Amino acid sequence: MQAVVTTVAPLVVRYPDGRTVTLSGEPFSVGPGERVALLGANGSGKSTLLRAVLGLVRPASGTVRVFGRDPAREFDSIRPRIGAVLQDVEAQLLAPTVREDLAFGLGSSLLRDEIARKVEAAANAFGLLPLLDKVPHYLSGGERRKVALAGALVTEPDLLVLDEPFAGLDPASRGELAALIRREHAQRGMAVLLTTHEVHELPSLVDTVYLLSADGALRVRGTPEAVFAMPDALAASNVEAPPLARLLDALRAGGANLEVANGMDTTDPLVVADALLRRLRA
Repeated sequence: MQAVVTTVAPLVVRYPDGRTVTLSGEPFSVGPGERVALLGANGSGKSTLLRAVLGLVRPASGTVRVFGRDPAREFDSIRPRIGAVLQDVEAQLLAPTVREDLAFGLGSSLLRDEIARKVEAAANAFGLLPLLDKVPHYLSGGERRKVALAGALVTEPDLLVLDEPFAGLDPASRGELAALIRREHAQRGMAVLLTTHEVHELPSLVDTVYLLSADGALRVRGTPEAVFAMPDALAASNVEAPPLARLLDALRAGGANLEVANGMDTTDPLVVADALLRRLRA
């Protein structure tokens, strides 16, 4: 089955202000239904790669393909298959009301009743029904991100792109947004590509993690559990492992036997913590 996103490195992007971003190292890909996180330090090129996937920048060298197409040249042909929530959510919420903002992505090809039905369904799924006639810019940060996510998914895309979706949110809002993303993926099966500095939610949110070094090199690819057990690779990418992963490393370094049962859901911190407490007390 054809990958949703593929790149051929080195990928070089030159911005109008003269800045050049180079992405090198391992090939990068996102498979159908795969959930991928791209982690790295500020300035390492994470947002540049997402912008290239969305056709917002055209590489000077290297290639990016989305659904087999060049997004910088053929974005109109793949636009209906992509939903995106960018880091600057304010710039995405363009309509006077939440209702109109959700309808905006559906374009004018559908009948008015069909658009209304889809908007109501999206609003209901994201708990936005009481906000439909509100002005988006007067909502809280968490509410604005929920509106942007609902707007990105109202078209039922095959690829969801999220640039720092948890930025500026409190822990409760981060957890709620992560739960919504997990639920929508489970129901729709779309591929997900995201960048984030908030790694706490990743073990239960993505299947694959790429680490991008400070010089823009893709060095490591693996499951969240495998990558977060690589302290040297994380340090080289200026990424801090989630607290649970750091706790496990510290306990192992102290000689604790932390083997867990086969089949245990190791993506759930409460499940793992309970198992470890039982073992340590035994």
